[in-house]
Amino acid sequence: MLETSSDLMSIGMGALAVGYIVYEIDRRQRKLHDIWGLLGSGDEDRTALLERMVDSGELVPYSGGVLP
Repeated sequence: MLETSSDLMSIGMGALAVGYIVYEIDRRQRKLHDIWGLLGSGDEDRTALLERMVDSGELVPYSGGVLP
């Protein structure tokens, strides 16, 4: 049972801390998606199409470049 107002304050601060952690994880995940161009939920169809194009020989890897 909650005996004092400090118990309520502790519960409230804990809830705020957990909420902030969840917010930061979500924000950083969106930031990584924007920076690195990670695949999202709608990209499966495009990926499957590109794989079919590579398998059929319509797309080939670029071999003229040199990696540093």
